Amino acid sequence: MASITCSGSIALDTTRTPFRTVEKVLGGAAAYFSMAASFFAPVHAVSVVGADFPEEYWKLLERSGIRMAGVQRKPGRTFHYDCSYSFDLYQRFANKTELNVLGEFEPVVPDGARGSEFVYLATMPPEKQLDVLRQVGGRKLAFMDTIEFYIRGSREALLKTMGEVDGVILNDAEARMLAEEPNLVKCGRKIAGLGPSITIIKKGEHGALLFSDDHVIPFPAFPLEELLDPNGAGDAFAGGFVGALAERSATSPRIADLKAAMAYANVMGSIAVEDFSVDRIVRASREEIGRRFSAYVELMRVH
Repeated sequence: MASITCSGSIALDTTRTPFRTVEKVLGGAAAYFSMAASFFAPVHAVSVVGADFPEEYWKLLERSGIRMAGVQRKPGRTFHYDCSYSFDLYQRFANKTELNVLGEFEPVVPDGARGSEFVYLATMPPEKQLDVLRQVGGRKLAFMDTIEFYIRGSREALLKTMGEVDGVILNDAEARMLAEEPNLVKCGRKIAGLGPSITIIKKGEHGALLFSDDHVIPFPAFPLEELLDPNGAGDAFAGGFVGALAERSATSPRIADLKAAMAYANVMGSIAVEDFSVDRIVRASREEIGRRFSAYVELMRVH
């Protein structure tokens, strides 16, 4: 079976909604992505945590099947992200971003992860994303994410990294900023011109757009009545997408592979938001994911 190497943050998150606040819980892009993707394929994590990182969280990641040899333990504090959400849980406001040990992180991909066919570069400085990418000599399909901070402040380095990956996964605000276009279809076309052959633009509860070759395919979000914590939903979405491709060993994915992966992406994103932190992903099973995938496919079927 194909494996995945994922680099990015493992964090202690404080999330504040109008209905509940949780403090210093397990989070971070690499944690959400890896836990979602691990339902489909082996995942090697490349990250760093501080001395304050709870042992119970480390063991939880290991129990999820995530290979932790590439996660460094350093003196100091773990990356901490504190955010608040609006009443509709759509607008997020950053209260505090403490890089701590992540600020000096120099990623080292362990030998066991260098042969992974699939790579996911979660949000980090683009220079460090490129460093990880070049350490994984066995890669055949690589995806990356980024945020407005790096689009605005490290654009040249970001474009260099984007030129070396096969796909990019962004939200709508990031896509508009990167492409400097208001229309998302134009954004997708323009981003494709920067190098990636696959572009995904996430639109939250409004679904996502897939761009590949001449195809532009819209996907609705999975309909939910219970939404508690949107934090990490995009990373779980990416985990479902890349994980599904890895399960199929689709290193040169056909459009049918990409459509199935987008369905699994929406399923994993929908699961992640049903509880705080990674708690709902932990309680999920491959059978439940399969049932929700079947329901999603039926939802999209045109008779």
